[in-house]
Amino acid sequence: MQWPSAHHQWLRPGIMLYGASPFAQTHSVATQLKPAMTLTTEIIAIRQVPAGDAVGYGATWLAEKETRIGTLAVGYADGYSRHAPSGTPVWINGRRAKLAGRVSMDMVTVDLSDHLDACVGDKVELWGENISVNEIAHYCNTIPYTLLSGLTRRVKRQYND
Repeated sequence: MQWPSAHHQWLRPGIMLYGASPFAQTHSVATQLKPAMTLTTEIIAIRQVPAGDAVGYGATWLAEKETRIGTLAVGYADGYSRHAPSGTPVWINGRRAKLAGRVSMDMVTVDLSDHLDACVGDKVELWGENISVNEIAHYCNTIPYTLLSGLTRRVKRQYND
């Protein structure tokens, strides 16, 4: 895709088979790829966190104001990168939300301040159709293949035609 002189030669499609871009920068052809994997979870709890309170391991995220925090059923034991920092996007009810605090073994927390409609049980996309695995890899300072191949047996698989 990057080198037209290589067209019609034997090429390794690699990461493109997952619908992820092999390029660090945006590429016109790569934007046409469709994700072959979507990682989803759900909201398992919602709490109001007072201003000044910390969320997550190491108290690295502090609520600047009273904040609606959602807890998601996914963590590094599932293969979601523990290197995903606060601010890493997720997709809830048709729009983005951001991680708040560190990824723990079984859970992550998200800022739901702008998602007053979010409820326990709502589906959350961690990567897939709405948020590319390339974007999440960028936040985690890694490559998409590390994320795609790092999911553990704990993650339920559903195969679609």
